[in-house]
Amino acid sequence: MTSQRDAFIERLFERAVDDKDIYLISVDMGAPSLDRWRAELPEQFFAAGISEQNAVNFAAGLAGAGKKVYIYFMAAWAARCFEQIRYSCALADKPITVLGNGVGLGYAPAGPAHYPTEDIAYMRSICGVQIISPANSEVARKYVDITCDKPSLTYMRMERTSASELADVKYSEEDLQNGFKLIQHQDGPANSPSVCIVSSGYMLGRAVTACNMIKDASVAVVDVFKSNPLDNAGLKDLLAKYEYIVTLEEQTLTAGFGSAICEMLADFNCHRPMLRKGLPNRFIFENASRDYLLDNNGLSVDNIVNDIRKFIK
Repeated sequence: MTSQRDAFIERLFERAVDDKDIYLISVDMGAPSLDRWRAELPEQFFAAGISEQNAVNFAAGLAGAGKKVYIYFMAAWAARCFEQIRYSCALADKPITVLGNGVGLGYAPAGPAHYPTEDIAYMRSICGVQIISPANSEVARKYVDITCDKPSLTYMRMERTSASELADVKYSEEDLQNGFKLIQHQDGPANSPSVCIVSSGYMLGRAVTACNMIKDASVAVVDVFKSNPLDNAGLKDLLAKYEYIVTLEEQTLTAGFGSAICEMLADFNCHRPMLRKGLPNRFIFENASRDYLLDNNGLSVDNIVNDIRKFIK
């Protein structure tokens, strides 16, 4: 199965063959899907080296000349070029697409410098940034067409591998327009409480597993793959159907995905008991696999299930 990163870059190549206004700037040369760009589209491909800030400014300049520009680097390094994304792109209205690879703990066991566990928080603070966390490679590929056909300042949060993907979940054009999808619902016993688990990306797999384990309540799982902007009345109407709401993220809780959901519901005057599940507000120095780090930082499936059961009692 193709990773989100390679699915996106391969589809972008297909579009670029016929559209000479598409450019790809790469800071990380490790993706196999870049080989065809180097070999067959050298005039539309630039290797910027380890210089994220310079690459973003270069991308903004190309966008200012009417080009459709994509920039690829490790998601952790988005923090290094926050200033350039804010000033050169957002403030100057230059609609580039940033491909951030290896979100959350995706680069485990590389260490905390490689774990962008706050990227939703700081990227959603920039005016006009669209944040997308695909659930699978299909969604990643479809966002190539969306961003090519209607360029906007977009941050794509990409998974390095396909191991955790919900490959069987299909997303319609309406789903993509809405920015969310109800991917699972199971009814509990009569008069049992109802709870909705709201998540995205890698954590959706754990959300679905937790949903399947809870038999004493009605449980749903919603993928909010577009976490910014989030002024979404349709999402509010869906979540309002449930008595309890749980957000599940591979981010620290401060200003992250769960905070965005809480803010959106508050803005719509929709009040529900909320439980936010995420990483502790600290750097993670343990040297271990991604799943081990999640399990040992409060996000094992058993921990998620137990906390939800306590929450809805």
